[in-house]
Formats: sequence, C-alpha cells, structure tokens
Amino acid sequence: MTRQTNGALTVLRQPLSGAVIQRDGRDGDIPLLLDVVHKGALYGRLRKGRKPVRGFNWRKVGAADGTTAQGVLKDVPVGGQYTLDIQLRTARGKVIGSATARNLLVGDLWIIGGQSNMDGWGKLVGTEPPSPVVHAFYYDDRWDVALDPLCWHSEAADRVHWPVPEEQLAEAAKNDRRFRQAGAGPAVAFGKAIYRDTGIPVGLIVCSHGGTSMDQWSPAKASEGGGSLYGSMLRRVKAVGATVTGMIWYQGESDANKDGQPKYREKMRNFVAAVRRDLNARKLPFIYVQIGCFFAGAELAEAWNRLQADQLVLEDELAPAAMASAIDLGLDDGIHIGTASQRRLGRRLAYLAGMLVYGKRPRRRGPRPAEMSFADQGRKALRVRFADVNGGLRPRRPLRGFWAKKDGKDLAIVSQVVDSRRLDTVVLTFEEPVPPGSSLWYGYGISPAANLVDGADLAAPVFGPVTI
Repeated sequence: MTRQTNGALTVLRQPLSGAVIQRDGRDGDIPLLLDVVHKGALYGRLRKGRKPVRGFNWRKVGAADGTTAQGVLKDVPVGGQYTLDIQLRTARGKVIGSATARNLLVGDLWIIGGQSNMDGWGKLVGTEPPSPVVHAFYYDDRWDVALDPLCWHSEAADRVHWPVPEEQLAEAAKNDRRFRQAGAGPAVAFGKAIYRDTGIPVGLIVCSHGGTSMDQWSPAKASEGGGSLYGSMLRRVKAVGATVTGMIWYQGESDANKDGQPKYREKMRNFVAAVRRDLNARKLPFIYVQIGCFFAGAELAEAWNRLQADQLVLEDELAPAAMASAIDLGLDDGIHIGTASQRRLGRRLAYLAGMLVYGKRPRRRGPRPAEMSFADQGRKALRVRFADVNGGLRPRRPLRGFWAKKDGKDLAIVSQVVDSRRLDTVVLTFEEPVPPGSSLWYGYGISPAANLVDGADLAAPVFGPVTI
C-alpha cells in the first residue's frame, strides 16, 4: 500500500500485505524496504486490530537515504494477523511519508513442489475451507489467504509457468477465473493441520507445475531463473526471505515409464541435495508422497511399481525425510486424487511434519514392511509384520492390497486380516502352500484395491517384489 503525506511519496516494497514471515524460535524479524524521496528516520508500529502490540508502539526501525529506506522490526511474536504502520520522519519528528502492510503473520514457510497432484486437480466441490492463519505466495508474487485453487499458471510472474504465449496470457487468465472447475490440492489442509497441531501460522510458497518430470526440475537449470522450474523456485523463496521450514513434494508420475524410472532415484537425490545446498539448509526437512493409482494401460505397471519402490527406499536416503503413501486414495479422473482424498493427504503430510519438524512424540512415519514368516508348517499362513505403526493396523477386515506370484503365475490369497493379538501384523492365508522363491507385493499394478492404514490414517506404502 502507498500513501501520500505532505508531498512525500513512500512506497512499501517489503513486507507485502498478507506476507508470512519465517520465524526463528518464538519470534521473527520483519525486514522493511521502501522507496522514498527524502532522508529521514524510519519508525514502525505493530497492531492487532486497533490496539498496538505490547512493546511495538512506534519503534525506530531504520533510516532513509533519500531514495531507499531500509530497516527491521525485530522480535515480533509468532502469530498475527498483524497490521504494520510505517512512518518516515525528519530529525525533528515531522512525518513526511507513511505506509501500511496488513494481515501479516509470523510463522513457518513451506515450499509446495511437484506436479499436478500437488497443484491440485480435485473438483472444486467440498474443498478445504480457508483459514486466516494459512496464507499462500501465489504465482503472481502476491500474498493472500490460501484458497484452492492455489495454482493459476496464466497469472504467473515467471514464464516457465505460462501455458500460452505472453500475448495470450490476459485472455487465458480471464477464462481460467471464469471457467475453472478443478484445483483442489493437499496444501491448504496441510497448513491448517500444522496450525491446529502447533499454533504456528503457515505460509505456502506455491512452486508446483503439472505434468513435469525430474529433468524439468533439474538444478542445472537454476541459472535460467524464471525460465526454469528450479530457478523460479529459488527466486520465489528469495523473494519471501530466503529461509523456509521445509518442503512438501508430490511428483513422479511423469517419470514412471521405462525411460524415466531407471534414473529417477539418482535424480531425486541430486535434486534434494541441491535444494538444501542452494537454500543453505543442510538438513531441510523433505516430506513427499509416494505416487498412487493410475487408470491406464497395463504396459506402464512395471515401471510404475519400480518407481514407487524407489520412493520407498529414498525415505532413508534423503533423511531428514518422510513419505506419505497415496495408494488408497480415490481419484476424480484417471490420475488425479479427488477433493476429499486431497484433504486427507494434506493431513497425512502435516502428521509427518509434526513428527519430523515439530517434535510431536510419540509419532511414527506409518506402516513400513519389516519381516515375514510362516505361521504353519504347510506354508499357507504368512505373517507380515510392519514397523512404525501408529496405534495398530486397520481395517482388520475386509483388508485388500496384497498380491503374490511364482514364475509369473498368481497365487490365490483367500484371506487378508490384521492379527487381533498383534495389531502390527497382517496374516495372509493362501489357498495352496506357497512355493519357495515366490514374490509378494502390496499395491501391485497401477490401479490396485489397497486399504491398509494405521491409527493415524497413514497408509501402508506400495512395496515389492519381496521374496517369500
């Protein structure tokens, strides 16, 4: 906002109204940057409603050299919604310029990255309601309350996101606003769940882009700035203060093919290492999604499952990291998670953030396959134990998702149940004795029926083949 006072124009560049300032512990510093036409001293006042925040009633926070004014309002408590009033004063205290930034929050910034399931393509019916303590830094470099859809590519400041040539952007943006029917994603629910858990406001830095491969996210393209996904992400993080709490990521569908899958694991390791290096955050938490179902040709199944297996292994290789499975979530079309399931996924990601970032104990990362053994001499009852289970596996029955083969031939599983005495263990009963060297999967194929979760609603991940 700009305001004319006594003929001197003061233009506030930073902070923007609606901005979320990254905290450091229980408070944060709000940097100030203004365009001015006079020298003077910079004063700041912080309000909640009409009342000044205690200790923040007109502090001297910086100075102006006649062109630029810079300063810092230090030690602002975590929370909001704050109004920041700024005045430029002469040495005698006369106000010669003023500006105001409204609806500021001090909390945690999270990068939102990946492809279309992070963009959100759920139907815009029953979306996650917005919250005044969860804001988004939209593609047009504007802060506002986070509201699905978060992704408006035709309005992006960076050309890498433009869906049409520049001369067609205005018309495309108008039509998008008029006709958009899909766009529900997990991020708003993620931010709200973190706030419920911690009382810390959340800022979502929107960086995802549908249909993108790891080659398109390559850190080697950082020098292209807004002409590349990686360069755009770095620019946008710098624009909001250069420091973030962590990153959530949903990507992999575009690499789940015979050409992309063999290199996916290495590219992901390089990508995460580069993000941590370039943000000067060696232990930046990385929370990501194992890709879910896809209604498509069976020829993709092998590469799809292999990439899911890569994502499971990466959880330890990318530490500090955690993975949420999406294999049990419903779709709104052939590949995009539906609105209700997106909200559920957002809460899963927030649960993992509570474990990884916010010290919520005891929390576990969700069911992970640990060991198998037969309960009988006839090799018909296979016990599959899971580690990292929160409060027991469910549903006890009807349970679905396990698949077994021997030499390409399916083995009939007549019963899948959670052991009533060991709630971290599933018992699979086979029709015939299981031959040695057989293979077991959970979530086999590209559109399996799979429903195993734990008490925190974290889903068991796709895994296999595992030799029985």
